[in-house]
Amino acid sequence: MEPSSAGLQATATPRKKMAKQLTGKRDDTALHSAARAGNIIAIREIISSAEEEELRELLSKQNSAGETALYIAAEYGYFELVREMIKYYDLVAAGIKAKNGFDALHIAVKQGDSGIS
Repeated sequence: MEPSSAGLQATATPRKKMAKQLTGKRDDTALHSAARAGNIIAIREIISSAEEEELRELLSKQNSAGETALYIAAEYGYFELVREMIKYYDLVAAGIKAKNGFDALHIAVKQGDSGIS
């Protein structure tokens, strides 16, 4: 494990139970899927391999439910992922609302962790 990832697991334990199988029905990107799986290693690889403009687009990309990868990480209670990913988000991208009207930070607070940033 890298020195910067000390204390972080490769796959976090979700708080939200996954009721659906991971399929292409949600229109998820690879970043969405890695966030849904709690895979911090895949998140880091995707982020580090993307060019600046591509990364901005990837971070703000919404799936069919309007969820960003950051939203998914917060929804599943992967707060280590949220802390890692938030470093790359600007205020506009972090505040993108899903179709339910909530953004990732609202979900994180709802899940009980308001000390993310």
